[in-house]
Amino acid sequence: MEENISERNGFVRLALGTGLTACGIAHLSKESGNRGIGALFVAAGAMKVAEGIFLYCPVKALINSNVKEAVATSFNDYLDGDHLMSAYNDFYTEKWGTGASDSSGGQSNTGSSIEKAANDIGQIVSNTTQNDSLKNTASQAVKTAAGAGSGKNTHSSK
Repeated sequence: MEENISERNGFVRLALGTGLTACGIAHLSKESGNRGIGALFVAAGAMKVAEGIFLYCPVKALINSNVKEAVATSFNDYLDGDHLMSAYNDFYTEKWGTGASDSSGGQSNTGSSIEKAANDIGQIVSNTTQNDSLKNTASQAVKTAAGAGSGKNTHSSK
């Protein structure tokens, strides 16, 4: 049994345990009243006195061991490269699709998802903008993004 509380904490537990035990004995000595509460005070006080003498608290030891174990497993799980990579892949597939190749053109689902997202953004910008030069810039950006997503080069020289 290894000490897990300080001497000051042990002294406080010893003093409070003695007082709690005395209150329990006083409650038990009365004719009227609930004897269960007095017995509970005596038991709790005796436990605190023992903790103060031996400088060991079993509840604190239990909590410390559980917390250390939980922190160690959490860090090992979340700092493990495989766990991080699987979490990233799960997020990626939920957001952009599986990324598997189509049988028709060899183009990935990710590329078509990017093209669709770029076209949607372009439509929103075009619908909300009154300025023609901004519309042209938005449509060119959409074409560039769609081309980059599909693997095509859309840069043209003027």
